[in-house]
Amino acid sequence: MKSIFTLLFALFITSSLSAQTWNFEVGNNITRYVFTNSSGNNPDFLKSSSGLHLSLSRENKLSKAFVYDMGLVYNQYNSVGDVQNIPFSYQADFMGLTGGIGPSYTGLHGLTVSAKASAAAQLLTNGTQFLQNHYVDLAGDEQFSGLKLAVGFTLSITKQVNDQIAVYTSFQHLDTNTFGTSTLNFIPSTFNFGLKIATK
Repeated sequence: MKSIFTLLFALFITSSLSAQTWNFEVGNNITRYVFTNSSGNNPDFLKSSSGLHLSLSRENKLSKAFVYDMGLVYNQYNSVGDVQNIPFSYQADFMGLTGGIGPSYTGLHGLTVSAKASAAAQLLTNGTQFLQNHYVDLAGDEQFSGLKLAVGFTLSITKQVNDQIAVYTSFQHLDTNTFGTSTLNFIPSTFNFGLKIATK
């Protein structure tokens, strides 16, 4: 996985001065927390919840049919649930780097369809658990602290408005893929709307 981030970072730094595109997007994460206990079981008391997604990235063409992007991302990965009729919730804010690489095809009516292999490296910036009428800071919880690496895919459809501006919508699915005797994985599905601005 480190090699993927090394490649994306190298492409971002060494990209040529040719035309490139800045992507601004906002969306909604529907996040599923998957907790695996020391016995290897997955309790079902955690339910999906929604949270904000924001991203700023730079997109470049490797060829006429292949593109890559690299940028900054902010995500809210939230969850709710209850145990023995005691409700609780998690609110976790993450920031970090995101990138993707894959084919892009422009077809009928000027619509461009792309499919990218995606990755993200993020750190917790703020997190709380609400349980029994009080809040617990998640900064010291090893399930939330530390670098979180995620891989997945992104599908998008883009419509060109003029020579410099395009609008798009996308769907992204990521998985942190943490392994161990007792783990918590974040599996967000993200629906986005974005704006592409081409520069020379």
